[in-house]
Amino acid sequence: MLSRVRALLRGGGASAIADKPVKAAVVSSDAEALTYDATNDTPCPPGPILTLDACAVCGGAESTKVSGYNRFVLFDRVPDAKAPIYNYSLCHDCGVVYAKQRPAGERYRWLLERFEETLGRTDIGSPRPGKFALSSAALSDDERAQLRRMVANGVFVSGHSGLTRKDYLPSLMNDRLASSMHVELLGSLLPLEAPRVLEIRSRLGSICAMLERLYGASCSAMTIFENQRFLISEVYGFPASCPIDFDAFTIPFEGRFDLIVSNHMLTHAVRPRAFLAAVRERLLPDGCLYLYNEPVEGEFLDRGKSMFNTLNPFHLQTFNQASAVRALEANGFKVIFCTVRDDLFLAIAQAVDAPNTSRERMSDSERSRRRSAYRVANDLAILRVPEHLRAPFAKDWDEIVARSLDAGVATRTKDGRVKVNRVQTDS
Repeated sequence: MLSRVRALLRGGGASAIADKPVKAAVVSSDAEALTYDATNDTPCPPGPILTLDACAVCGGAESTKVSGYNRFVLFDRVPDAKAPIYNYSLCHDCGVVYAKQRPAGERYRWLLERFEETLGRTDIGSPRPGKFALSSAALSDDERAQLRRMVANGVFVSGHSGLTRKDYLPSLMNDRLASSMHVELLGSLLPLEAPRVLEIRSRLGSICAMLERLYGASCSAMTIFENQRFLISEVYGFPASCPIDFDAFTIPFEGRFDLIVSNHMLTHAVRPRAFLAAVRERLLPDGCLYLYNEPVEGEFLDRGKSMFNTLNPFHLQTFNQASAVRALEANGFKVIFCTVRDDLFLAIAQAVDAPNTSRERMSDSERSRRRSAYRVANDLAILRVPEHLRAPFAKDWDEIVARSLDAGVATRTKDGRVKVNRVQTDS
């Protein structure tokens, strides 16, 4: 499987920064750099690459650049020289941080077709049966037959059944249990009476399955991978489509919906305003959008993660809770409920007649605070870059080191290395 590439290989160079190792980045003193070997791959299309002159989410004209790079800056080999450069900028109006330079069309599809490689995952060989649902690889006829045999044993397989993990798909039950939180929120906060529901970027159809069982919902699903579409159709019988076009987003089902559930789409959308407009157009009057799994900036601003590692090449927008609410209001939605759990934003937002043009802009104090926080996060992300990949930062390296030492966010060890201080956070 995944014959279009040889693999992600490992090679070369150790970092001078001590931190917890992660799969997609080199941030520890004994970690090795990830290498994408594209020897047997087709070249990355040179374009299109969009260069935005206004906020991708609200259209605001003023912004401040807060970081130049995505996760590709941590890879030894990248699709091309432009791939790591996104020029993330903080919108002065809604407060969303968006990639001013971003792939679109054929270029974005090329990256999505190499989903695991683009994310820097190392476990992309032939997946274990339980991982079929999480792989972008196309299914063979033999694999389809194998999945049919496995799902025939049902979603909820008891531990005393005598079945092994080769006989069923544990991911089906795991996804149902993980998704129950979302159904609890929706059922508690919305008057669900046999609603028509669309799941966008459904993992395995779990939210729809529970809404159908509990509220008599009529459901359809959109997935990014063919194996997800196959499993949803086989297990639950819902109409399902794939892939999703993250650039020219459209909904392939007829009619309008009472509820549209969107998983991790706002972060990935090449044209988020068009995405939200398409969703709003397909909602019934007073219909609702449920957004979930949208990462917020706290992971790298407040909890010490590398901003480069967090902002992978599919992460074209990031935000905090306040800016996410402003973004939804700017696009014709009224937020009914929102919260942040585990650095992930979720919200129920009702479609309204028109965008809220009178909404408040991000305050000067919030803009100042967030610009300062992003400068620190960008500095620390640069300090974590392996030494052999620091060429893009050579001109500013000494200034960044001095600034970080003065601020007390980094220290110099006895052997002269610069070490990023561990961030102490609540559990």
